[in-house]
Amino acid sequence: MYARILVAIDGSEPGEKALGVALKNAPLWNAEVHAVNVVSPGYFNSAIVNPNYGVVDPATERIIKMLEEESEKIMQEVQKTADEAGIKITTYIKIGDARDEILDLATEIGADLIILGSTGKGRARRLLLGSVSSAVVANSPISTLVVR
Repeated sequence: MYARILVAIDGSEPGEKALGVALKNAPLWNAEVHAVNVVSPGYFNSAIVNPNYGVVDPATERIIKMLEEESEKIMQEVQKTADEAGIKITTYIKIGDARDEILDLATEIGADLIILGSTGKGRARRLLLGSVSSAVVANSPISTLVVR
């Protein structure tokens, strides 16, 4: 039914459930599983580079580095979970807006199903930015499964 699944992981409980659904169903469909975690600089984007000087703010650079390290830990757990389930998984860490990065990666790898949690770590930001899952569902050209 599906040959290539992309599951979005953010370290939240719904994200873990989405991974579980992907790992449970992949063998049934004989599907490849790919997992992505997006480091979203969010509010720090405007502070990364000072257009007047073209330099990176050291404090912001440290924050981005911490976010990347957290992402690496999340993906190590994803790999461990997949290994325990006996499922081969390919992992990705992207930097940017999760809504765009998930859709771009799905296109890049030729995914035919995206699985993601209904809510993630950014509940408070939903009021300002909108839900990642809502945006992916609204803009995805392929099937999308939202796990509650």
